[in-house]
Amino acid sequence: MRYTTLSGIAALATVVVNGVSAVPAVAGGSGSGISVPCDTTALINAIATAPAGSTLRLARRCTYHLTTAYSGDDGLPPIDKQLTIEGRDSTIVRDWQTAPLFRIFHVTSTGDLRLDDLTIRRGNAPDDGGGILVDASGKLKLNKVTLDNNTAASEGGGVDVESGATADITRSEFTFNTAGSTGGGMQSDGTVTTDGVEFTGNFAGSHGGAIDHDTGDAVYRNTTLKNNLIGSDGGGIDIDGGTVQFINSKIINNTTTGSEGGGIWNGASLTLINTEVSGNVVRGSTSEGGGIWNDATLVLQYSSVDRNSVNGGGTSQGGGIYNTGGTVTLDHSEVNKNDSTVAPGGVYTDTQFTVNQSEIRRNIPTNCAGSPVIVTGCVG
Repeated sequence: MRYTTLSGIAALATVVVNGVSAVPAVAGGSGSGISVPCDTTALINAIATAPAGSTLRLARRCTYHLTTAYSGDDGLPPIDKQLTIEGRDSTIVRDWQTAPLFRIFHVTSTGDLRLDDLTIRRGNAPDDGGGILVDASGKLKLNKVTLDNNTAASEGGGVDVESGATADITRSEFTFNTAGSTGGGMQSDGTVTTDGVEFTGNFAGSHGGAIDHDTGDAVYRNTTLKNNLIGSDGGGIDIDGGTVQFINSKIINNTTTGSEGGGIWNGASLTLINTEVSGNVVRGSTSEGGGIWNDATLVLQYSSVDRNSVNGGGTSQGGGIYNTGGTVTLDHSEVNKNDSTVAPGGVYTDTQFTVNQSEIRRNIPTNCAGSPVIVTGCVG
């Protein structure tokens, strides 16, 4: 895609933003885009006035402080056109000690926002998308972007991708974001792809400590969900609809203080390919599925569910996988070294699995004994 650059931008100097005369952005050389000085007013002005297809180049390692909302719940002008922002290791931050509640970016239904090498910090939305909200039909592309310490009162502490929207995220990080309801790191309800992304230390009040996925199709490649926390189900990810794939990924050391799915809660169609689910924990009473809780379609290919735990009181079962009425396929995969308060520690299921060259071993207190149905080939 070829982007249009501005050869003249002197008119920007006369634009007034929030009652303050803007510091002008400066057009660079051919193909270099529009240079934005280390000044928040200049950034706001450049986003508001740049023609569709423009590229904004931020000042290297600058911190742009947002103290007031641009409009409504949005800290910056809504993105309703194609716009690329080259961050150059800069940060856009809401001044949380004095500023009112607002998110950082809002991509509307006609918007196409591309961010590169940028940190988005301390957005705080009174509804959805603490860092970034992407409306239906909107498009978002992130490369080397960090979403850090953003908050949403409802969904998507870091990013909220609405149903019908698209997001393509590479080499990025979601760290310590919070959602009052679902999707501490990201609410993923559109068409989402990731590659080389980490979700670490995110929290949601009910579902999906790192990610909550209710609709649409998502493919997560080389993606890690680790040390995320949830108050109810799906410490790493909660899946309620659509289709989800994890490829060459890790879902590790996530925790729910609720009852189901320390690593994964799956109620739709989930495929794990060469993916590790390990060290996840369910701590609530009568807990189920330390690694994975499933009542829909679950396929594991060349994947592992190891060293997960359900350690709540009562009849906590299925440290590795807890399946209730779903369809499960184990293909060249393993469920090993998981534990639970009550047998079985490895696999609890009320329907038979399809098993191809897979193993269920060294789980505590049993591998499958105590389950309503014993998985084919599972001993002890």
